[in-house]
Amino acid sequence: MIFEAFRRRQDEAAEIASTESLRSLLSFAEPVDEPSRIVRKAQIDALIRLVPATIVCHFAVAAVICTGFYTEVPGWQLALWLGFSFILCGSRAVRAFRLRHNLDYARRRPTSMRAICVIVAMLAATWAVPLWWNDLMGPHDRLLLGVVYVALTCAGTVTLGTVAPAAITYVVLLTACEVLAGFCLGSMPYVVLSTLFGAIMIWSVLNGARRFNANVRSHLELQEQSELIALLREFEASGSDWLWELDEKLHVTYMSTAMAEAIGIPHAELIGRPASLVLDPDGEVAKLSTGMRAMFAHVSDRTPFKDLAVPALKGRRWWSLSGKPLIDSRGRFLGWRGVGSDITDLRLSGSDAVRAARRDPMTGIANRLLVREQLEEALLRRLAGEAGCTLMLVDLDRFKLVNDTLGHAVGDQLLCEVARRLERVAGSGSCVGRLGGDEFAIIWTGPQDHPALSGLAERIIAEISRTFQIGAASLHVGCTVGIAIGGGDGISEETLMRSADLALYSAKEEGRGGYAFYANFMLERAEGDRLLENDVRDALNSDALSLAYQPIVDARSGAIVGREALLRWNHPQRGAIPPDLFIPVIEDAGLIHQIGDWVLREACTEAATWSDEARVAVNISAAQLGGAGLAKTVFGALASSGLAPGRLELEVTESIFMGDDLSTLGSLEALRSLGVGLVLDDFGKGYSSFGYLSRARFSKIKIDQSFVRAAAAGEREGRAILDGILALARGLGMATTAEGIETEAEAEVMRELGCHQLQGYYFGRPRPAEAVAKEERRAVRRRA
Repeated sequence: MIFEAFRRRQDEAAEIASTESLRSLLSFAEPVDEPSRIVRKAQIDALIRLVPATIVCHFAVAAVICTGFYTEVPGWQLALWLGFSFILCGSRAVRAFRLRHNLDYARRRPTSMRAICVIVAMLAATWAVPLWWNDLMGPHDRLLLGVVYVALTCAGTVTLGTVAPAAITYVVLLTACEVLAGFCLGSMPYVVLSTLFGAIMIWSVLNGARRFNANVRSHLELQEQSELIALLREFEASGSDWLWELDEKLHVTYMSTAMAEAIGIPHAELIGRPASLVLDPDGEVAKLSTGMRAMFAHVSDRTPFKDLAVPALKGRRWWSLSGKPLIDSRGRFLGWRGVGSDITDLRLSGSDAVRAARRDPMTGIANRLLVREQLEEALLRRLAGEAGCTLMLVDLDRFKLVNDTLGHAVGDQLLCEVARRLERVAGSGSCVGRLGGDEFAIIWTGPQDHPALSGLAERIIAEISRTFQIGAASLHVGCTVGIAIGGGDGISEETLMRSADLALYSAKEEGRGGYAFYANFMLERAEGDRLLENDVRDALNSDALSLAYQPIVDARSGAIVGREALLRWNHPQRGAIPPDLFIPVIEDAGLIHQIGDWVLREACTEAATWSDEARVAVNISAAQLGGAGLAKTVFGALASSGLAPGRLELEVTESIFMGDDLSTLGSLEALRSLGVGLVLDDFGKGYSSFGYLSRARFSKIKIDQSFVRAAAAGEREGRAILDGILALARGLGMATTAEGIETEAEAEVMRELGCHQLQGYYFGRPRPAEAVAKEERRAVRRRA
């Protein structure tokens, strides 16, 4: 079809060129068809480019006349004529310059054939004046004047030759004036020669204009053919079957017959119709289709697009469209030209490249692109009242462990088996796809009530939780499911995918191996976290974060032996934000390294100014322990602040042992080698691995406040656990610190049990660095 259209375009161009007549060359009216407009523009542009040469020629001839006739012709007549000539030529030169170099001026005040002919007639009339001075001249001067007019006429045919009406107007007027002068002088040979010469010049103008016109049209046809050939070559691989064109107003100017038949509207009725009404008559598809919105965005921005899949005919068919904007040599937008094809069947079946681009190469099920298209199609059917639509996102649990222990080859086989099980559970009426990694999607068009969807989610979880037999390995993984229902949870592919993703995230927070339906609070919470993340970034860049220090005292003497650095953030609108609210946001945003490094440097710098030589304790997250970056940061903070390594304590929680033990232990050993103290925080509350405790060689254990409360309340179990922890610490040669001391009774119990250090509100709340410095100065004065 494309090649038929291409040949048809060639025939049309040849026909237009062959029917160009003398009448069109001499017409003053603006042409109607686009090729004629382009030819007319080329004629005028060529004329404007020759204006400087024309002006120079006329000034030179005027100088010759003034020099040769100033003794015979009265001076005032020469001056008046010369002044008018300079004004006329000068104004023409200025306008030509602005037309060539000022696009805004050219758009606001475009030139026309009629205006050009008026200026040329005035110029010719100006040169007719010297002919009336023949009576004042001798034979020699008359011969010189005749030569000058021959030169003017020849120059006019050259400089005005591209615009036939202007050139003929100029030659006819000059010839008429010369013939009239010949009659006045009574010289018939002069009259005959002038007439003959004028006729020859007119014939030359017409012949040159024809050749110029033919050359411009030939160039236009070659350019159009080259663009068509380039377009065909560029999109040949996509198997496109249609060719389409739009004008600058995005109205259809050309469309292949096959494309018109696919739309179901007569070809003649499509020409001149807005493209948006052809693709989306009711304006509903663009609301649901990402591809349609992307195409309209490209069209609006005038940027090319390629192989965009858009639902057509309200989702009943799928088309692949590609297009390029048409820009002329002056940067003006002329419209669009592109190709297209129907890919409804190819994207689901067959061995075509279109299908291959929409299938996951490993599992053979739909990939992310096809899932999005199928989801759009299901939402369009729902809009038409045909069926409901629910999106389920399925994320595998413990899949990384399989890859790490048995290799990616086994992991790939496991993903293929998971895909088969999901297809069996979902049934033939649903679409199962792999979005990437270990995340799958199911587009369900069955019953849409919560009990039915809950039952489906439970069947999915049960099926994936069954043992997988991959070769000799028996594998056990689970999955978590997020559910979003089309309509209430999202009317477009983007919003429904986002809602299902938020539901999956919420299900993971509740504990893996479960499912969750989307609820509005999830989006509100996610939006709040996003805004909080932005505010955290701004706070970091504007030094809005600060540190507060809580004292750690010796259990026997009560003297301050250390201070724990605690991160604080006083939001300008929300006030003080608790650390347990913004620290997880910092970790999720990947800012923990940047902020953690700042905390280390700031704490070391401020601790170096304390006169009591107390230690400073800084909390370190599990994310910071990865690699050698933390050791370098600690070394740099100690070096820049001058703080002794023995005065810095790094506190970590038991959760760091949930990851790779070798890398964690290596990082801890690198830190210990610097001479800093390692403190295990919240011991007994979480993982509590005695094996890691012995291998990591901590210098101190911090006992969680829950055990302190239980022991102070007289609970036998709590006291027994405390006795065990303290005995373990003594056996390993570690100091102990009891956290959360708020009363004298709790402090006394911990002293009796033999705890070395105490920390809590009873001994002081966290205070900013300025308050610690003032307290230090008062203590120094008291000691003095």
